[in-house]
Amino acid sequence: MPRILIVDDEETDRRLIQAILTRAGHQTLTACDGEEALRVYLESGADIVVTDLEMPGVHGFELITILREFERPPAVIALSGIGPLQLHMAGSLGAGWTLLKPVDPALLLDAVRRADEQRDDGSLKSG
Repeated sequence: MPRILIVDDEETDRRLIQAILTRAGHQTLTACDGEEALRVYLESGADIVVTDLEMPGVHGFELITILREFERPPAVIALSGIGPLQLHMAGSLGAGWTLLKPVDPALLLDAVRRADEQRDDGSLKSG
């Protein structure tokens, strides 16, 4: 099972996503913003990062861009409650999967499954 870092400045959303993933058997880490996410990622690592886009400080777009620079970048699933344009922009920056909030648990678990499969087959590369 992949290690998943959940990044969201809204505690309710962060806890909901964590509960969905934990119930499905995934190991999770959490961060309340992009800056904390980078610190947690550097300290503990993660195979997949599920991140909100609208956050204070280090914005989700910036977080995705930074993560893509690592030699072995994590798979990124971007979340937005604002709309499809933000998700399209996140995809162009390197998010492999994008979901609208509120998150549908089945879609989230499917995105995690596909991200894990892509990571396992070695097709996830920095870019």
